[in-house]
Amino acid sequence: MRTFLISALAGAAAVVGGACYSPNKVVAPDEVLSLSATPQTIAANGFSTSRITARITPVANRVLTISFSNAGGQLSSTAARTPDGNGEASVFLTSESVPKTATVTADVKEGTEVLVSRTVTVTFEPATPDSVLRLIASATEIEADGVSSVQLRAESNPAGATRSVSFTTTLGSFTLGANPPQLTQDNVATAADGVARVQLFASSTPGTALVTATANGFSASQTISFKPALPDFITLSATPLAISRASESNTIDLTAVLSRAIGVVSGNTRVDFSIANDASGRSFGRFQSISRDASGTVTAQFVPGTEAPLGLATITARVTAKPSVRAQIKVSILE
Repeated sequence: MRTFLISALAGAAAVVGGACYSPNKVVAPDEVLSLSATPQTIAANGFSTSRITARITPVANRVLTISFSNAGGQLSSTAARTPDGNGEASVFLTSESVPKTATVTADVKEGTEVLVSRTVTVTFEPATPDSVLRLIASATEIEADGVSSVQLRAESNPAGATRSVSFTTTLGSFTLGANPPQLTQDNVATAADGVARVQLFASSTPGTALVTATANGFSASQTISFKPALPDFITLSATPLAISRASESNTIDLTAVLSRAIGVVSGNTRVDFSIANDASGRSFGRFQSISRDASGTVTAQFVPGTEAPLGLATITARVTAKPSVRAQIKVSILE
């Protein structure tokens, strides 16, 4: 009779649990084990989970436990578990960040003896980077004044996960005033909201920065444009303030100094010069040897010429890209 029960159980268990069932391990006729994974496919992102559930038919007066083991992924527990009133015990399998197929095995034990085993597979399918990590900038364009900054937020999924995020940039600096610029910021921990935060300071050279955040094998990128930092102020000086028109070799040296309320002016900022006779409004002469440097200073020479009108004249220096920023100085043209 017992031989018949074992054979019948072996056939039933093979239907319920699949080919992994071994009738040679059966000790009691109603120890039938099934094993399932929900879902059987999850993203290979290092945090998605599948619920692994083993179910047996409880046997009166016998203490049975279920233990789980795995090949691939990470189990929430491998400790032996006593089935609940429904004969079930569950664990969670967390995916890896590499696509693969993981196997989970459940063993039903009485003491140390394995009575029956089952296996189930879970597939870790490729995950899209933006499902794991997003990089958000508080602004995508700032002035290249060496001082302005944007906040970079690397948002990690799930939000509660503590991760270490590394940031890199091709332009700008993660430290204000660093020379040379600090182009990397490693091991920035995410806060409780799953966000890692850093400040990126503008370079003093216009250009475009490619910023990349990397965590858990995934990367996200963002571009930040450093546009020319135009001046807020300009001062103009001239030497000498009075000049004779008698010779073409007579010149006035001009110096325009550009500045900002915050940060530095981008180098090579263009300044236009003009002159007009105060009495007639007539323009005359020529500007030559105009040069610009990286510190925001523009120099030029003015040649009045032998046909220049006599009297006071006003020289104006105006920032080409920001005409409202201008300065004037008066010079006297003599016989």
